[in-house]
Amino acid sequence: MGDFDKKIERLEQAYVSFMRQLGPKLSEDTELGLTGPQFYILHLLSKKEKFMVTEIASEMGVKPSAITVMIERLHKNRLVMRDRDENDRRVVFIHLTEKGKEVLQKAKQRRFKTISHYLKHLESEELENLVKIYEKLARIASTVEDIN
Repeated sequence: MGDFDKKIERLEQAYVSFMRQLGPKLSEDTELGLTGPQFYILHLLSKKEKFMVTEIASEMGVKPSAITVMIERLHKNRLVMRDRDENDRRVVFIHLTEKGKEVLQKAKQRRFKTISHYLKHLESEELENLVKIYEKLARIASTVEDIN
């Protein structure tokens, strides 16, 4: 095994170990009743006035049927509303309710608190390097072709 392969293996082990601790705290907010994917949907909806289900599915890389189930739960909890297009009644737009905006804000605050709890143990330079690496990886991921 080469040096590069060993580093990838170390990275994977460290990532799994870290996410085992952090993941459950970020992916399930039982007090607010949000799962990770539901949080992401609310986050997406906060960026634009309204979305179609197909747009949300495309952003999340899943099938529209999976989004429909999540939207139904969010709608039941009065976090999102569905509105039909006036020109084409088959088209349904999803948008945040005021309650949805409030819950999203609380969830963001909790996520920030959780993440900062761990990252505050890094030196300023280490944190800056970590941010730069993630920003670079995000750029790479958006421009490099998928290996599959």
